[in-house]
Amino acid sequence: MALVLQASGVLAKDTQNAVLASVKGDVLLFQEDRYLPVETGQRVSDGDRLMIMEGAEVKVVFDSGCEVTWKGAKIVDIDVDSCPTLAGLWIPCMGGGAGGADELAIILSRITGSVLVMRDGKFHIGQEGEVLKHGDQLKVDGKAEVNYKGACSVVYEGKKKVAVDENSCPIAVLKELEGEAFVDEGQGFHPAEKGYELKNGVKLRVPENSHVEISYFNGCNEVWDGLEVVGIDAEKCPVAASAPVGNCTPAIFGNQTTADVLTFIGTGVVLGIVPGADDPVPPPPPISP
Repeated sequence: MALVLQASGVLAKDTQNAVLASVKGDVLLFQEDRYLPVETGQRVSDGDRLMIMEGAEVKVVFDSGCEVTWKGAKIVDIDVDSCPTLAGLWIPCMGGGAGGADELAIILSRITGSVLVMRDGKFHIGQEGEVLKHGDQLKVDGKAEVNYKGACSVVYEGKKKVAVDENSCPIAVLKELEGEAFVDEGQGFHPAEKGYELKNGVKLRVPENSHVEISYFNGCNEVWDGLEVVGIDAEKCPVAASAPVGNCTPAIFGNQTTADVLTFIGTGVVLGIVPGADDPVPPPPPISP
């Protein structure tokens, strides 16, 4: 009897129980080992996983009447039991502590024309939603859009060969500049202005009598005065240890105030409320990795 009940529970979990009432921008659904675009009106089930790109938005309405709206960039699991409390995870926070491999995926999100993927010395035809690996080579004849772990999307257009590089997204910005600063992204130093976005591993040269401050997206800042040549690396930022696990900005969960505290520990989530916060809400249930 116990086995029958368990099987029934699994079947119930796979039943479509919600509709994507509104889809704006790029939203992908993980199915059969790859991500595929979704559209308004599509039915989804508990356990389905959505990747919501930066600037995108999706409204999910469950058959129970509960509804929730998620905005990118994040990955969310469809789960009627957590509606509307849990509003998903911000993908950049997944790097060090929580989540599975697909939450850190590099996705071939859109194709126009022909795109071939070379892996392990062999070409295969690229497909929209395909999970790519760092070091893959793309042979593009048309247009290919690659989403790098939800942090940014890069469009490769024309007829070209490109390498899939996990460091394609900026991780810091040149926040303050007095004097001059020069950046080397692999092709020699060139001038950089205030507001310039910096990728992991690039070199920054600070001339004598110049003052430079950069701000990492994980909240860490670094300042240099005088003659310096430094490498951009969030993990080596002096106060990076004070950032949450994974050197990331805390995720924001639905129906919580900005006073809510989120800390990733291992593969779990610990939530607490800052004393004195207005209108506190109960913490959401733990997230399965």
